[in-house]
Parts: sequence; structure tokens; C-alpha cells
Amino acid sequence: MPWCPVCKSEYVEGKTHCPDCDVDLVDELLPEQEKQEEIPTLTEEEQADILARRAAASQARTYTSAREKQSENRSSAWTFLLVGGIGLVVITLALLGVVKLPLNTFSLAVMEVIFVIFLIIAALSFRKVMRLMDEIAKEDTLDEKIWTWMRENLTKENLTADVDVDTTEELQYFIVSEQIRKQIMLQFPEIDDAYAEDVTENFYNELFLYK
Repeated sequence: MPWCPVCKSEYVEGKTHCPDCDVDLVDELLPEQEKQEEIPTLTEEEQADILARRAAASQARTYTSAREKQSENRSSAWTFLLVGGIGLVVITLALLGVVKLPLNTFSLAVMEVIFVIFLIIAALSFRKVMRLMDEIAKEDTLDEKIWTWMRENLTKENLTADVDVDTTEELQYFIVSEQIRKQIMLQFPEIDDAYAEDVTENFYNELFLYK
């Protein structure tokens, strides 16, 4: 039976032309030898990990180290101390009649209370700065421990062993960084997600960007 090589329709004997495709019929259809480029695929687990990481990244909490918290508190403490101290001196002089301000006695008294509150906030901030010293020491010790473990156990070769060579850099980042994060959390379950994300980002950059 003749066949159309285009639409693959079978015709009765005697037909030599396909009216639909406007081509001559052939006696038999040859097997198609289509060479399709193989496209790297991810397993369902990898796809789920990537999606989860994308979702986490969009709602990621920014990690703030104890050292950064101390710096912020120290800056706030000095600001409140200077503003409160200068303001209190000026208002006190105004209440004593040494300087003249366009405010009545009640307004001056209210301002003085506000500046006293500023000084109290400054004192509390300085107190928190001192308390953070212990937290910084503990954080530095843990940080050194984690980085030592990562450099000894997580290499570029073993992290990319299951990543296809044709995988894009962006996709590689999501796959590899998720592996890093999971292994860190397994080894150090006491750390929180935000800290793990921060360490993962920095370690990935050290392995793939800075070397």
C-alpha cells in the first residue's frame, strides 16, 4: 500500500499522489532517524529543592551577626547620649533663666523629661553592647568550627558530582547551595535557618567565585 511521507496516511493501490500534502506517495515509510539533543533533566527531588529554595529566598530573613548588632547598638547609644546630654543641659539652663527659648515653663519641663528618657535609652543601649561581647565570642567560635568543617568535608568536586555539565550557572547555584545548607544543618542542628543561609552563600562564593 502506498503511503504519504508527510501526513503518514495510507492510500489504496493505484494512488500515487497525496492531495492534502501535494507530495508523491511512497511504497513504505522509512523509520525516522530523528536526532534530538538530549536536554538535562532534574529529578523530582531536585526540582522540589530548587522551588523550595526559590520560595525561601523570596522570603529570606536577613541574618544579622552579634558583631553587627553590637555596632548598631553602640551607634544608637552614642546618638541618644549626645542628643540627650546636650538637650538636657540646654533645657536646664533655660529653666534657670540663663538662656532664652521661645517655650513656656511647662513645655521646657516636658522637653527635659524627653531628654532624660534619651539618656536612659543610651544607658540601656551601652548595657546591651556589653552583653553582646559574650555573644560575639560564642559566635566567632561557632563560625570558626563550621568553616573548618566545611573546608575539610565539602569540596567543589563532591558538591557538583551529580550536577550535569550542561546545567546553567544559576541552576547549579540552587542545587549546590541547597546541598551545602542541608549538610550544614545536619552537622550543626543548633544553628538557625538565617545563619545557615548566610554561611551557605559565603561558602559557595568562596568555592566557585573567589577561586
